[in-house]
Amino acid sequence: MFGMVGYEDRSAYDLSLGQKQRITIAGVLSIKPEVLIMDEPTSMLDPEGKEEIRNITLKLREKGLTIIYITNIFEEILMADRVIILEKR
Repeated sequence: MFGMVGYEDRSAYDLSLGQKQRITIAGVLSIKPEVLIMDEPTSMLDPEGKEEIRNITLKLREKGLTIIYITNIFEEILMADRVIILEKR
């Protein structure tokens, strides 16, 4: 699901930021949480990395995982079933 087969023996220092993000998500999922909270998971990623994280998020949602996804990126907001807008006044 995460496209990281074959990377088991590589140092974290040799991985791209997108690869580190995918491994982090996989690690969190290993404890089988009821809810996954992601705070701007695509920030600082290149377009390919952003698309990979979005695809993983959609697959997890299809499997029934509740995801709280914090972002200010319009394309990512459109993926949501429900949107909550917070505004500081």
